[in-house]
Amino acid sequence: MKRRRLIIRSAILLVMVIAVGYTLYNQFSEERGVVDTGDIAPNFVLEDMEGNRFELNELRGEGVYVNFWATYCTYCREKMSYFEEFYEEYAEKGVKIVSVNVDETTLQVERHKDRQGISYPLYIDRNMLVSNAYGVHSLPAAFLIDEDGEVIERQVGAQTKEEVLAALDELIPES
Repeated sequence: MKRRRLIIRSAILLVMVIAVGYTLYNQFSEERGVVDTGDIAPNFVLEDMEGNRFELNELRGEGVYVNFWATYCTYCREKMSYFEEFYEEYAEKGVKIVSVNVDETTLQVERHKDRQGISYPLYIDRNMLVSNAYGVHSLPAAFLIDEDGEVIERQVGAQTKEEVLAALDELIPES
C-alpha cells in the first residue's frame, strides 16, 4: 500500500515538474511569429464596426500605431482615452491609430465604444489571426510602424499619456 502511494505521489510530482518546466520554457524561449523592432510589419486585412475594409499596406507613407486591446483590460481603456483625445490631431500629422480588439464579440466592442465615447474606428481580430501573427500574448500591445512599413518599436503593457504621445510623435513622417 505504501509503495503504491509513493508511486502515485512521484508520478504526480513528475507531471507537475514537467508542466512547470514546459511553461517556463515557453515563456522565456524565442517566440515564433513574434514581430519585433526592425521587421517589416506583416500586412493584414480587417473590418471596422461598420463593415469597412482596412488593409495595413494601404497606410504606407504614414506612421501607424497598431494597438491590440480588449474591453476587460484596464490599461487598454486608459490608452484608448488618450487616442480619443489626440486621434484627429495626429491623423492630420500623418499618423494613423489602428485599434485592434482581440477576438471579442461585436456586441462587447460596440458597448465598449459607446461607454467610452470612442469616435475613431475599431477593428475586431476574429479568431486572433492578426494577434497570433504579431505574437501578441499580453495586452495592451502596440507596434509602431514607420512610413516604410518597418516596425520601429514593440510595446507591451501600460503606458502613461506622455509615453503614448511620445510614441505618436515618433511616428510623424519626415516628408
